[in-house]
Amino acid sequence: MRQHFINKKYVVVFHDYAEKHYIGDFSKKYKAHWDATRQSIKDALERISNLSGMSCLDFICKSNNNTYLVKYDFRVAKTNVSSKTSGNRCILEVCNGKLEVSVLLVYCKDHVTRSNKQETIWWKEHLKGSFNLCCA
Repeated sequence: MRQHFINKKYVVVFHDYAEKHYIGDFSKKYKAHWDATRQSIKDALERISNLSGMSCLDFICKSNNNTYLVKYDFRVAKTNVSSKTSGNRCILEVCNGKLEVSVLLVYCKDHVTRSNKQETIWWKEHLKGSFNLCCA
């Protein structure tokens, strides 16, 4: 992955949509471990430039908002599953101009509705329908 991010501290914001949808499932399932996980996600994304080139961060595209859409793999605290194999993901909108990372969607592969949809198609539909975001 090419360097798309500025080597400065970013502000991390969990979007209301993410809060209302699947974060509650993580909170119920993992209880106190979710709080630690959420803080870990926030801490890592504040220094997103340090994650460039790592397997946990996938550049998706430049969006129609002149921002970057990025997928971030994470593991839940106190679990023995790697971030990649856990199936836990965040879809992010990264704005270098504001030094802001918006966490738009937090999900695990179990959340993906399987009515003949691949994971990528599923989250792209969420981004387009809920945020009017698509790849430029």
